[in-house]
Amino acid sequence: MKNKEKVKKDKSQEIKEPKKTIKKVKADDKEKKSNQDQKKPDIVLIILYIMLFALIAFLIYSKIKNRNVLRNDDKLSIELGSYFSVENLGACNGLFNYDDHIITYDDIDSNSRVCVAYHKSDLESAKALTYEAKEKDSTCDVDGMIFKTDDDSNKCTVTKIDRKIIDNTYKKIFGKEIEGNDTFKFDGYHVCYLKDDYYYCGLSEYYRIVLGREINVYRSVDRVTKIDGVITIYDYFAKVLDGKECFKDYNNLNPNPLCNENLVDGPLKYKFLKKYGVRYKHIYKEAKDGTYYWVSTEPIYDPNNPEKYQTEEE
Repeated sequence: MKNKEKVKKDKSQEIKEPKKTIKKVKADDKEKKSNQDQKKPDIVLIILYIMLFALIAFLIYSKIKNRNVLRNDDKLSIELGSYFSVENLGACNGLFNYDDHIITYDDIDSNSRVCVAYHKSDLESAKALTYEAKEKDSTCDVDGMIFKTDDDSNKCTVTKIDRKIIDNTYKKIFGKEIEGNDTFKFDGYHVCYLKDDYYYCGLSEYYRIVLGREINVYRSVDRVTKIDGVITIYDYFAKVLDGKECFKDYNNLNPNPLCNENLVDGPLKYKFLKKYGVRYKHIYKEAKDGTYYWVSTEPIYDPNNPEKYQTEEE
């Protein structure tokens, strides 16, 4: 009987043991599943961290990249771009810095340089003087300075300007002390003389009348960069004569075939200039007083001949 009970016991043990194994397997599965569930949030968290770091890196890169870019309508950008934008294109030889090659300070004649400074100076403090000639339509001799009388008058109107005003503007624009300023013309009709630290400006005895074609100049700023004390303005340019012919620069009659083929009536817009105009690069350097002076202007891209200029942009 005892043996039988023993056998029965053994059989019952044999039957129970698989059940324990099953339970153990189930417990292991639960543990694995629990570990996998714990790992899932970890993976999600890691992905979120990676995305966050990528976003931060992108923002830092964008900030570094864009810190060198100024707005086109920034006050400084507008001021620098206006150095050579005298409204009367007949004055100062027009926009002489737009040429088919690089233009620097030494390429500009002294009269044109002083003329630019005159037009950019604040002349509110200038004084108007009147001198009388012996007869109408003649000249006034003012201490050796010759001025023509006003129309149908025997009087000469002369403007007296403190030389510091124009001299300081000249240095601000060109970064140098003024040169060749004893006598200069600021348009085809007026002349200025330097005497005792003042400029005396009035109608010139000899004047120039330009009878020519209608000139329209179009410029459009693309972008402005500021890197290590150097500001660079990139713009597009086209000169149109009589609304019919398009040219690449101001100084020469270099035709722009693409512009001519697609020329439209009315003002040329930015999109047109970007596609058919010549791209120019203007460099300005920072002076000790924090202002910026012009250094050079050069063409860097011609849509008619893309391989002509190899200048890299900053």
